[in-house]
Amino acid sequence: MFTVKHNECVGFESRWRVKKVSSVGSTQTSDYSTVEMETSPSEKKDTQVQTETQEGTSTVQVDEEKLAEWLKKIYPRVKKELDDNVNSRAFKGYKLSTDSSDANCRLVQTVNVASQVKDAEIGSHVSALSWNSTNQTLAVSCTYKHNSWCYHEGIVAIYSLDRDDNLPETPKIKLTTESCVTELKFHSVLPAIIAAGLFSGGIIIWNVQKEEEQVVAKVDGHGDGITQLSWIIDINSTKNVLLASSGLDGLLSVWNFSLNESSLIVKERHQIRSQLMPKHSESQEDTVKKVTRGVTCFDFSKYSPEIFVIGAEGGLVVQCCLLGTRKLQGSKDDAPLLDSVFKYYEQHKGEVNSIKFSPNRKEMFMTSGSDSEIRIYVIDQEEPAQVIFLKQPLLDVSWVPYEERVICGCGKNGVIEIFNLLRGKTIENTTKEKVKSEIMTQIEINKTKSNIVAVGTDNGQIQMWRVPWTLFGNLSL
Repeated sequence: MFTVKHNECVGFESRWRVKKVSSVGSTQTSDYSTVEMETSPSEKKDTQVQTETQEGTSTVQVDEEKLAEWLKKIYPRVKKELDDNVNSRAFKGYKLSTDSSDANCRLVQTVNVASQVKDAEIGSHVSALSWNSTNQTLAVSCTYKHNSWCYHEGIVAIYSLDRDDNLPETPKIKLTTESCVTELKFHSVLPAIIAAGLFSGGIIIWNVQKEEEQVVAKVDGHGDGITQLSWIIDINSTKNVLLASSGLDGLLSVWNFSLNESSLIVKERHQIRSQLMPKHSESQEDTVKKVTRGVTCFDFSKYSPEIFVIGAEGGLVVQCCLLGTRKLQGSKDDAPLLDSVFKYYEQHKGEVNSIKFSPNRKEMFMTSGSDSEIRIYVIDQEEPAQVIFLKQPLLDVSWVPYEERVICGCGKNGVIEIFNLLRGKTIENTTKEKVKSEIMTQIEINKTKSNIVAVGTDNGQIQMWRVPWTLFGNLSL
């Protein structure tokens, strides 16, 4: 790989001239001698200080108008520095470790959410988890398993952490819907606003700060079940926050949300079309039927908000872009139907369960599928840069904040599974306690206190874990 090559020296005339000044001198030192002298500490006296203003002293006169003018002049710059300091991520997530060897996931609490659901004995599972923007409130949805249409009442339970970072046994707020809730997402800026996607395709937005009339907006979002929701940045105005939703109807919709007007209006819809199948594999008629596929998951880039990646039925992984789209047949001016597909990646051999962009590297995203594979893609490369092979498929995966080498997930094993991203291997013995094995359906890491991890189970419970990510990061070196 490496070779050594010798080249002849090339000489050239220097244009620099340096003058050095030096002198030669001699030094003479006197003979070393010592003299003993007695010392006596000086006498100290206590004196009293009087702070009252004495006669003859002058007071400082302040021109209040000039002071006010000066404060008004410097206020914008001081405010900007204070805001930058508050929003700085320089030391966010930094914690001193008290024990450098105890890399152990600890289950500290279990809360039964299914008890809040009617006919809980039938069996319900946690379908979605979401921390709000302050990371003090957790929303949980519990749903039933469906073979066909949904006739159940959905529920969203809202919990708040106490001083010890534990959840109460009963929720602070309980919201109900006419259909099971499949997806939840707190607003990225407004801590009291939460959106829910329903099995029926509807979307509901609540303001949980209100005691009455909590429903802010309610629309029929998709023709089939909602698979994911996400609050995204408006590329036309970074001050605006839009809502993106995906469904099994093959659409990803972008919505304009207004809290003041209590409205949710569709801005544009993106239809995901798969590549045409080889002619020898199926008839032309079957190929046409499979052009449009349901969207199972998606994620928008944190660094380039116009780019998003979609997972579609059949294991498709597709890169899309909000810019340079093409209008499709049936498009309307008020809500255009767009083809935004930009690139196809090497697809999974099963369904894609999760897609997440890296919070640390702008060119990297991760997918997880029912084929028991976690794939790490680079945005410009069609083949995965890293593949982690699993014994059993994971139902949800997540990047770990502030740890570039560690990712985690949950599934049928019943414990939080942690992986070395570079080596593509599992970090063994993540928990030392004996924990009853429950199928884990959802995992959500607290963004402010990343050692707090909420996990939803297949029997309708929330498990609160404490995970020392830094120590697992050291094990991955």
